Order: sequence, then C-alpha cells, then structure tokens
Amino acid sequence: MGDLKRLARCLGPYRRDLFLGAFLILVETVFELIIPVLMADLIDVGVAQRDVPYMLSKGVQMGLCALLALVTGLLYARFAARAAYGWGAQVREAEYVRVQDYSFANLDHFETASLVTRMTTDVTVLQNAINGGFRPMVRGPVMLVMGIGLSFWMDPELAMVFLVCAPVLAVILFFILRRVAPMYGRLQQMVDRLNNVVQEGLTAIRAVKAFVRGTYEEEKFQAVNTQLMETSRKTFRTAVLNLPAFQLTMYSAIVLILWFGGEKILAGRLEVGDLTGFLSYVLQVMNSLMLISNVFLMLTRSLASAH
Repeated sequence: MGDLKRLARCLGPYRRDLFLGAFLILVETVFELIIPVLMADLIDVGVAQRDVPYMLSKGVQMGLCALLALVTGLLYARFAARAAYGWGAQVREAEYVRVQDYSFANLDHFETASLVTRMTTDVTVLQNAINGGFRPMVRGPVMLVMGIGLSFWMDPELAMVFLVCAPVLAVILFFILRRVAPMYGRLQQMVDRLNNVVQEGLTAIRAVKAFVRGTYEEEKFQAVNTQLMETSRKTFRTAVLNLPAFQLTMYSAIVLILWFGGEKILAGRLEVGDLTGFLSYVLQVMNSLMLISNVFLMLTRSLASAH
C-alpha cells in the first residue's frame, strides 16, 4: 500500500475529480437503497388496499430515485475517467523524467523492455484499477453497511441470515485472495520477459537474418510466450473462483430468507411487501460483497504494478 500512496502524489489537479467521484457514488447508493423501502410500501399499502393513486405516487418516487441514481452514476463515470487517465499521464511523465536523470550505471540495472513495461502495461493496470475499481471500492462498503442496517430495521430475525452467510463468503474470498496475490507478481515478471525477448529480437533483426538465426529466435519467443500463457491461465483460473463462491452464498441466503420469510407470512408476522423489499436488500448486500471481492482482486494486481 505504501507504493500506491507514493504514486497517489501524482494525482495533482485530478485529486478533486476523485473526491467528486466518491461523493457521487455515495449519493447514487443512497438513492438505490431507498427504492426497496418504497417498493415495500407500494405492495403492502397500495396493492393490498387497491389504492391506485398511492401506487402511482410510489411508482413515481421509485422512478425518480432510479433516474437520479442514473444521473449521478453517469457523472461519476466522467470524473473517474478524468482522474484515472490524468493520473496515468502524470505517472508516466514522472517515470520518463526520472529515467532521463539516471546515470549510465543506473540504466544498466534495467532492461529496455522492462522500462517500457513500467510506462505502458503497469500504468494501464493502475489506471484500470482506478477507473474500474474506485466505484465498487466506495460503493461496496457503503451499500454493505447501509443494506445490513436497513435489513435489521425491516426485520431483525430475517437479517440474522447475513450473520451466517456473510462470514462464510468472507472466509472463502480470503483464501482465494491469499492464493492469487503472489501469482500476479509472477504474471508481471512473465510480461517483462516476453517484452524483453520481443525487444531484443526486433532490435537485432538484421543480425538474426544475416546469421540465419530465425528458427532459434522463434523457439525462444515460443518458450516465453507459452510460459506467460500458463502463468496467466493458473492466475485467472484461481481468481474466477470468487464468482461461484459468491453465487453459492447468495442463493443459499435467498433460499433461507424465502423459507423463514414464508413461514412468518403464513403466521401473519410479516407482510409480503416487507419480504420483497428485504430480498432486494439481500441482493444489494451480496452484490456489494462481490464488488468488494473484485476490488481486492484488482487491488492485488495493481499492487504488483505499483511496486
């Protein structure tokens, strides 16, 4: 994390865009969390009493919340893109200036392909982490806390399902992240090796042709390319395990809530609208956990690039 903090100094004028983006995410999340409450009232009051004006009123309120959430989401995308790509440009410029200041002795410690990778692939990974990961990084924890809080407000007994399912998912994701973290470091090293082979082969292409070493260069490239393929396959094969773990936990939670919620409805201790709204919060909370897990995967890879 120290490497990311050091690189964050390059945000400069784009720091304001990042903070505005975070604020817009909070506003969007609040609007989305209001919708299930309105939906519960629409079903329990409007549908139950066949009150059409009440249903129309709640429907308009839900549509307004959805529209405002859409507008704030679009505004966030604009500010996030400016912050991510502006930061990437600043990092690349700082890297290039730093390399120009190196002595020949310092430059001998780096391969040309490695320096190119630093200013292209690694910066792109960091940009993607901000552009694609900042929203779930802010939205996930906020939706998780507020969703669980509103769930306990609607029905504390049903909300106890979260206390069982959420820790199970967290433990599974922890072991997945623990295993995949070092793999991203090896993946970046393999990208370095591939770039180095390509750079050497293209730089010395005349010598390769003159001494008829084309077959040797092709075999060398094929070997490093295969290593990169195998490393990528192992890395992402482990990383995608978070999706089935998430789906197993989410659907288990839904089944349990429908089971216990159905019994409470039959006993007259729960309204249908409350169960419907509660299920909406279940999906939002589980999706927030999924977003957080994806952020950790993205952050794990970006830490390798930042280093």
